[in-house]
Amino acid sequence: MTQDRKRKVLAFYRAQKRMPSITELMKLFSLESRSAAFYAANKLIEEGILEKDSSGKLLPAAGLFSVPLVGHIRAGFAAPAEEELADTISIGDFLLDNPNASYLLQVSGDSMEDAGIREGDMVVFERTQNVKPGDIVVALTEDGYTLKYLRKKGKVFYLEAANSAYPDIHPREGEIVGRVTSTFRKYT
Repeated sequence: MTQDRKRKVLAFYRAQKRMPSITELMKLFSLESRSAAFYAANKLIEEGILEKDSSGKLLPAAGLFSVPLVGHIRAGFAAPAEEELADTISIGDFLLDNPNASYLLQVSGDSMEDAGIREGDMVVFERTQNVKPGDIVVALTEDGYTLKYLRKKGKVFYLEAANSAYPDIHPREGEIVGRVTSTFRKYT
């Protein structure tokens, strides 16, 4: 029953771009009283699907966006497929190491193609100064923002593309804004 209610709340959220009120939950779950809707909401809060703000308004919690993890799949030789529920995972929790410092960018260009980052991909970056050579970083140079590998030769830092068609960047001024923590793309 909880999964069915979770699906209904998520569908409402996607359609309305907001969470339902208690009255709307009552209708959504075909309940006959507001107290039953309060009870249902509290069950969803206990399960980490919803949460409430200080005024009592319902908010989406990480569990609302969790997706069943049904196991592993080989990308090499085929193996018999076995599907069983291994766990559920919130995509946001998986992609975001530090949600309060994380931002999303859509990639434009092909300079990071050999790193598996293609035009149109989404990258999650974390605002941090804790970076090291070899990290993929978001950098601000005199020419603007760019996504590149941070490299170091001797005492000199520079930016390197993951595509041999692009030269290294040796900025005269700039800063590292953050480090890329994940990337994803949709195929449809």
